Amino acid sequence: MTTKEKNEDTIMKDLEKKVEKRVEEAVTTGTTILVSVAIAFGITVIVLKFVWAWVVADLFPGAVAQGLINADLTWLSAVKFAVLVAVLTGVNDTLMEATKSR
Repeated sequence: MTTKEKNEDTIMKDLEKKVEKRVEEAVTTGTTILVSVAIAFGITVIVLKFVWAWVVADLFPGAVAQGLINADLTWLSAVKFAVLVAVLTGVNDTLMEATKSR
């Protein structure tokens, strides 16, 4: 093997290591974002469902009395709110990772 071939081989190995490192970082970042979104979703569903009646009745008693706002939140509505919160959490985490890597 000539010196030129050895240099090219060394350069290729260095590039492979760099690519592998970046892929590992990307997978780790993606996994972290997915986990945080899942946790935010689960916590939000539970908190919204069980705290809704207490908070809404205290903050908007007139609206609840007039029927403008439901005193009880259905599981489906809690899931809808949780999806919104989870998506916003994912967007926030993604933006934080994007600015950190720059």
